[in-house]
Amino acid sequence: MWKSLFKSAQRRVKGERGDPVAEFVCRKADQIRSSAVLKLSLSEATFCVVDLETTGLDLDSDVIINAAAVKVKSRQITKIFDTFVKPPFPVPPDSIQWHGITDTMLENKPTIAEVLPELLRFIGPSILVGHHINFDLRMLDRQLRRYYDCPLEGAPWLDTMLLHKLVMENNTSTRLDDLLMTYCIDCEQRHRALGDAIATTRVFLRIIQELSTSYQSLNDLYSAQLDLSRKENL
Repeated sequence: MWKSLFKSAQRRVKGERGDPVAEFVCRKADQIRSSAVLKLSLSEATFCVVDLETTGLDLDSDVIINAAAVKVKSRQITKIFDTFVKPPFPVPPDSIQWHGITDTMLENKPTIAEVLPELLRFIGPSILVGHHINFDLRMLDRQLRRYYDCPLEGAPWLDTMLLHKLVMENNTSTRLDDLLMTYCIDCEQRHRALGDAIATTRVFLRIIQELSTSYQSLNDLYSAQLDLSRKENL
C-alpha cells in the first residue's frame, strides 16, 4: 500500500495539499509531539524505544541507514520494527568500521522517505525512549522536515542515560556499554539498530522497575529528567 501511495505522492510538489502520504506523516508527527501521553501513569503508558544507525554524526550531511523501534506496554515487549535504509550516497568506510553496514547490504532497500511513514505509524501514541536519544530525534526531525515538511521537534522523550542518573545519582557514566554491564544485560549485534534498541529496552525496563517506587506519573518522571538535564547542561 505504502509504495503505491508514495509513488503517487512523489509526482506532487512537496507540501502540496492532497498528498496522502505527507498528510498521514504529519498527522502521526503531531500525535507523537502531543504531550497528552504525559497524563498517563507509568503502568498505563506505552513506550517506544528507538535507535538509529547513520552514515556519521553530522546532522546536516549524514543520513539514516538502519532504523529500529521496540514497543513496550506493561513492562513487556509487544512489537518490533526493524529496517535497513538505502542512503543517497555510499556509506563512508569509517562508518562501516563502527556498525558493519555496507553498501551491498543496503541495495534494493527502501529510502528514508519510504521508511518514515511506517516508522511513525509504528511509534503511534507512545512516549519515545532511547539512549542519548536527542541525536536520534534530531536526525528524524531533519528527515521529516526535508521529505514531508513537518517537524518532530518538541516530542516528549525519556533518555536511559538520564534515567540511570536518577537511579544512581553519583554515577557519571553515559555509555550504553557501561549501563549494560551495570544491569548485567547482553547485547546481540551491538551497533546495529535492532540490537541496540532491544538492549536499551532491557536497560529501560530495569530502570523503570527501580524508579516506580518514586515516580508513578509519567509527567513527574519526565519533569525530573528534564530538571536533571538542565542542571547538568546535557
